Amino acid sequence: MESTTKMRRTVAVASIALISSGAFIGAACGGGDGADGATGLPGVPGPQGAPGPAGPGGPPGPDAGAALSGACTQPCHTFGGVVDQWRFSNHSHPQNTEIGAGSCGNCHALDGVQQRVAGTYVTVPDAGAATKVQTGHLNYRTPSGSLAEVSYGGASSIGRIHCTTCHDFNATNDPHVTGRYVAQQAPVRVPGGVGAVATLEKSPALSTAPVGTDLSYGRGNVCVFCHKSRKDVTFYVGASNALSIRWGPHDGPQSDVYSAKGGYQFAGQTYGSSAHATLADACVSCHMRPVAGNANVPDHTMKPALAYCKTCHTQYTGTSFDIQGGQSAVRDALRELETALNNAGVLTRSVGAPYVALSDEELGDNQFHLDKARPGNVLDEATAGALYDYLIVARSKDMGVHNPTYAKQLLWDSIKHVTGANPTSLPARPQ
Repeated sequence: MESTTKMRRTVAVASIALISSGAFIGAACGGGDGADGATGLPGVPGPQGAPGPAGPGGPPGPDAGAALSGACTQPCHTFGGVVDQWRFSNHSHPQNTEIGAGSCGNCHALDGVQQRVAGTYVTVPDAGAATKVQTGHLNYRTPSGSLAEVSYGGASSIGRIHCTTCHDFNATNDPHVTGRYVAQQAPVRVPGGVGAVATLEKSPALSTAPVGTDLSYGRGNVCVFCHKSRKDVTFYVGASNALSIRWGPHDGPQSDVYSAKGGYQFAGQTYGSSAHATLADACVSCHMRPVAGNANVPDHTMKPALAYCKTCHTQYTGTSFDIQGGQSAVRDALRELETALNNAGVLTRSVGAPYVALSDEELGDNQFHLDKARPGNVLDEATAGALYDYLIVARSKDMGVHNPTYAKQLLWDSIKHVTGANPTSLPARPQ
């Protein structure tokens, strides 16, 4: 009995010891869970693991490179920035909505310049390679010997001129990808460095093939690609010229006048140029002045800057481009030649009768660029040349500003040929 009592006392003491140590599992004996024991001391730290792979690099900080100050929207998407400027330019206007097949896309398609610089174009079967397409030349000889223009080699069907038409944006320099703009990070598609050229459709006299004339206008080379007559007058005006409503230079042939190369030049006459044609970057010098309020990025309205004219014409205090009466003189000469050509029955503003340029109102509205060749006429070379010169000066829409000397020479010679007398609108032929 005593041994049994001792055994029960021993079990009770052992049970109390287990409970107080937290090691007793009450469930095993049908009781509730015991409280958790105290947390032990931390163990010894293990050895350091190997370094993990490097994470991706973060975006450049504000001091990187030559980034302009401000948000990534500069200089394009701020108020009055490049995009707003472009909206006020003629480039933002609809461009021949439906391009279709043919040569229109060379200038009017979004990637027209890009395709030509890359040497991508289309010719008629068996014509072979055209020359100088990568510097803007369009004309080539067909297998039959006639003159033609290379056709657009891209896939656009709607005319549109935008940033990528002139600028070579890609994944490495597009601010929409990189998140920032660095000055001059968007190169122009057409090379404009020393020795780089753009080719005008005007072959030397007596040429047997359309080779054009190379011009070197720096950053203005890109303008030459599209702002030209598209016609090589050396071959275009021949001994016999059948007129159609589309006969003559294309609209916007400013490069032909500016360069003093692209007009029909009468036999026995010499032709000169004004100092305007010596500007280092040609068109860009006057039409894309740096905008101080936009980090000196060129003005993409492309409106000519009268203030720039006054850096040479220092005595001029007027507010128009009629400096030294130059525009007035060319306007009067255009009106005199328009009247003479209209009297000869070779001008119209309509595809059919009545030929509305006969009215005094239209002869006096000074909208010379609206005049077209009257179809159905067949002209000799010199008379067709006079009509061509009228259209090339009129369609430049500058009243001679691009090259006053050359414009007046073309008009003087054309008026004299058509009327048989010296012009009354010009005191003498410019030299």
